[in-house]
Formats: sequence, structure tokens, C-alpha cells
Amino acid sequence: MKQEVVVTLIERIAEALEEEGTVNISFQGGEPTSAGLSYFQTFVDLLAQYPTIQANYSLQTNGIQIDEAWCTFFKKHHFLIGMSLDGYETITNQYRIDQNGNGVFNSVLAAIALLEKFDVPYNILTVLTKSLAEHPKALFAFYQAHHFQFIQLIPCLPFLNEKENAMSLTPRLYESFYLSFFQAFLSDLKKGGQMSINLFDQIAGMLQGYAPYQCGMLGNCQIQYIVEANGDVYPCDFYCTDSYCLGNISAHTFAQLAKTNVAKKFIQEGSCQKEICQTCPYQKICHGGCRRQNVCYLENDYCAHQRVLDVLVPSLLALFR
Repeated sequence: MKQEVVVTLIERIAEALEEEGTVNISFQGGEPTSAGLSYFQTFVDLLAQYPTIQANYSLQTNGIQIDEAWCTFFKKHHFLIGMSLDGYETITNQYRIDQNGNGVFNSVLAAIALLEKFDVPYNILTVLTKSLAEHPKALFAFYQAHHFQFIQLIPCLPFLNEKENAMSLTPRLYESFYLSFFQAFLSDLKKGGQMSINLFDQIAGMLQGYAPYQCGMLGNCQIQYIVEANGDVYPCDFYCTDSYCLGNISAHTFAQLAKTNVAKKFIQEGSCQKEICQTCPYQKICHGGCRRQNVCYLENDYCAHQRVLDVLVPSLLALFR
């Protein structure tokens, strides 16, 4: 992203907040650290010119380029880091290799060790592929062995024009994985474990009356303002395609982007319920879920998420008593 686009983006943020409020900024890629540390330093310095705006920064990375300079910067500016690590070594190295064809598992662990040394908060981001979903207990044991506390499991999706591919998660695997993984989680929790799993945390919070922190749990879409390097803006990182482009940050304010016909169409398309949702006892919890992700768990006559909730809900409610 060229500096003139960064400057315009920050001006748009200040304008939208009337120079006072909170903005959540998440850097993703590709690999965002490829932009170089100076890019991020310029970004935070420019936004710091508006001292009444509170910026919450996060960054998703494979960790390969993280060194002490990066960690010092992350710590200073209170970044939350999402570390991509797809479970144990054989699975991670199956899908994540460097330019020489070597697996990056050990490099990722070294980056995590640096984050811990500098007391930089991080989550583990694991793409739940078809192959990984076949080993729920091994995955949980891996997290335990490395003392990872905050885990986000991300379903591996087929392409937009597909229902399934060789790596994507299927509804039956979704059910079998989460039922087994939850039992391992529950056993650990009863022994004093404190591992945080995004799906379980959100269901527990919703049962206590809290809103979920991921839009996919709401059953309807919102405009997320995904800004590409050239300033083009999209409503969601699952829909960064030409037909969903809202406009360009150089030509439009955030308010204008939200009122475009494309934005309105995207919101109207948000409902993603199937026939089985109409009689589901958990309809108010997920409302059909994320329309992009629900291919991994929802069919007209079968919902893996419903079957998982049949176990999660009573078990979590029992913990609250």
C-alpha cells in the first residue's frame, strides 16, 4: 500500500470517527510482514497524529520474518498477533513451505518463542483442513504440550464456485472433529486447564447473554471494510471479488461506501438459513451461521453445528451452575 493511500485511509478513519473514538485495524495478506517494518511504523505514526482516536491493532502472520525488531514494535504499539500454525509438524509442513520447499514448522515455533520473550499477546490460528480434522485428540494434545492458551480454529473452505475439494472441511468431519475435540477440552477444563477455543468461548458467552465477537455467529452479514493495497474496499475478506467491490477509499468516505448498492445487496444476501434451521432449537444462537463458512457444516437436511451444540450447550450450562 503506497503512502498516499495510507494517508487517505487514516484521514477517512478520522473523518468517520469525527477524530474521537475507537478503530480496530487488522493487517492481513498474503503475508503482511512482507510490507516491511517501516510501513507499519509509518502507519501507526500517522494515526498517532489523532491522539483522541484509540487504535486496536492486530496482525495475522506466518511468523517467518519476525525478529526482535518486530517484537519490540508489536509490544510498543500493543499489537495482538495471530500466528498461523496448522497443528503438529507433519500437518503444518504438508501445507506451509518456504521458497526452498522446506516446512516452516520450526520457524513458526521460533517466532512464537520470540513473541513470548517480549510479552507480545498472540493467538494460534489453525486452518482446520480435512486431514487435520481426522486427528482431534492429537491436535488438542499438541496445543497442551506447547502450552498454547488462545486458539482460533478456522474451517478450510472450498473455493466460491465449489461445494468441496480435497482439503476443505465437510459437515460430517466438522461434527466428528468438534465432538471429540470438545471432550478433550472439557476433560482438561475440569482439571484446571484454561485453554480458550474460539467456538466454545463464543457459545458459552452467548448462553450467558453476550454477543459473539465473530460476525459469522450472528447469521447475518455486516460491512467489515476490507481495504486492499490500491485502496479498493470490500465488505468481507471472504468476498474480495470484483462484483463485491464497494469503491475506493481515495474517492469515497466510509459512510458513502456503506450506502452503495453493492453494500446494500451484500447485506440483503446475508441470510443463509436452510430448511433444517426453521425447526432448530439453536436458531437464536447461530441463525444459520456465516453464509461463506456454513458449507462446512450445514446442508438442507443435516447440520453438523446443531449436533455439536446438542453436546456443547448442556455441558457448558452445567459449568455455569
